[in-house]
Amino acid sequence: MKLSTVDPEQGVLSTEVLRRHGRSFYWAGQLLSGEQLSSAASLYSLCRGIDDLADDALTDSDKALARLTLSKLDRALAEHCPPQGDLRAVYRQAQQLLSKEPLALGALRDMIGTVQQDLQPVRVSSHRELLQYAYGVAGTVGVMMTCLLGARERNRALPHAIDLGIAMQLTNIARDVLEDAQLGRVYLPSDGAAGPLEPAALVARDTESRHQAWWGVCELLTLAESYYSSGWQGLVFLPIRARLAIAVAAQVYREIGRQILRQGEQVYWQRRSVVSRGLKLWVTVKALARLMSGSTNHRQIDHDSSLHRGLSTCLIHCQQRF
Repeated sequence: MKLSTVDPEQGVLSTEVLRRHGRSFYWAGQLLSGEQLSSAASLYSLCRGIDDLADDALTDSDKALARLTLSKLDRALAEHCPPQGDLRAVYRQAQQLLSKEPLALGALRDMIGTVQQDLQPVRVSSHRELLQYAYGVAGTVGVMMTCLLGARERNRALPHAIDLGIAMQLTNIARDVLEDAQLGRVYLPSDGAAGPLEPAALVARDTESRHQAWWGVCELLTLAESYYSSGWQGLVFLPIRARLAIAVAAQVYREIGRQILRQGEQVYWQRRSVVSRGLKLWVTVKALARLMSGSTNHRQIDHDSSLHRGLSTCLIHCQQRF
């Protein structure tokens, strides 16, 4: 099994990977400088390659190999020792992007550890477990992007960046319940509105299971709003072009959840929610107008610590680095 990667020395296709697989992020990325977009696209391709290891592992042998591959990469990053074989290029890409940012490397290792959880049957039991997972696969990206984009007062910016990543992941989970069920995964917490669910029942169109899942989707999208609000507050710490781009990405992703709720339960199970190009343009205009009309002073921003209650993050592990 091979991790997909982009060769930084040849400048190979990282932006094209972003354009094809991360359309909302590519759309917003047009507001970045060329250097910022290149870094963001390379980070996207790196993280996508790690995530695809779990998503593409369908057999037990595939999963065992993926688990071993991720463990080797994690050990190489921890020991600062290049691995052998196909992983060497991935290791080099991570080092070139993040080696000057120990906190970002710590976040990448948190991501690797979390992705490994997807190599076993997934049944999320609690909201706390869900938020920890969302941090691991997406809040970590917020940490790495904040480091790459040069945020000021980073110790204050990072909690908000984590929250934006969590919000986007909650939207992803709410959108992709059926796709995840087809992979044997249920991320809707069993202690929430959905209750205990079995993926086979969702795939088999069991009416009661799908109805319960819908209530869980609505609950997650409501929860995501608090994290989107916190993420928006933190935009003030970013340089202006990065602020514009992340604002647009956040609002386009937020629109996915709002569209799900507008369309309702019946439409939800018929097709995957996407934001059309026309709607993206409208959301972009509104996001930029909202950003330009805001007058929040970064000195007035205080992070709501209750959003991270019970979370274990790289900020805790590496706080002595600030």
